[in-house]
Amino acid sequence: MATPSGEVIPSKEEKTLLTKDPTKCPQMYVAIYNIGKKKNIGSIVRSCVAFGVSKIFVVSRKRNEINFFGQMGTCKYITIEYFSNMKELRIHLANNNILLYACEITDRAIAVTRTPFVNKDTAFLFGNEGTGINDETLSYCDKIIYIPQYGNGTCSLNVSVSCAIILHHFAVWANYPEVEISGKKFVLNKCASKLEQYLNPSDDLLRQISEKRKERAEAKQISPDLADIHFVNPSFYHFPLLNSKEDAASMDTYNSPQMEEHPS
Repeated sequence: MATPSGEVIPSKEEKTLLTKDPTKCPQMYVAIYNIGKKKNIGSIVRSCVAFGVSKIFVVSRKRNEINFFGQMGTCKYITIEYFSNMKELRIHLANNNILLYACEITDRAIAVTRTPFVNKDTAFLFGNEGTGINDETLSYCDKIIYIPQYGNGTCSLNVSVSCAIILHHFAVWANYPEVEISGKKFVLNKCASKLEQYLNPSDDLLRQISEKRKERAEAKQISPDLADIHFVNPSFYHFPLLNSKEDAASMDTYNSPQMEEHPS
């Protein structure tokens, strides 16, 4: 809540959020839709990793054409999920109780400086650099927010810059714990290798594999066990399909030098 002078006064819900365990903060997600420039996509990925985004949702019918140029190796630190259209993404978000905020300049948009967040997991949608987010797509969103400008020499910010600003606002509001600093840089977490991810898949990865197996089986009208599955991360190697962590544990004799990278 903001006073007439612009001072932001935390609500009762927000005060509770600021004093609770940081590990239980609401999760943050980013949805990329119809962004054309590969460098912008790469920069968005980098900002997502820097500000603690849990997953990136990419909406595109042609996932092989999505290029993460400029992400500076950060793709391996975040999960990327693909959806064919906005309706499919909206259903997924609703099923997981995730709000969808569009980041767009409209008459209905609320300034991000007014802290328009609630204590729920939230996904932020960013659209095309030139045309923005169309009205049909906006209709899928729970709220529309924008970044105020204080100079009139440009009509809007670059989409990757806007993304970084929005994510920082949410991370600060949600009381995300700051990463430790070493020298003049932030400390990096050790990233699991492809083989380690294969031998010890997360529950989330197993779920995604199961869903993709089912989708491909339905498309090919065959048994899900025979469906050819591609992992979510575009840089991932194609390993034999797993049904459980027990399956992964049974592969301890897997000979890693025999792995082959399939063309995307």
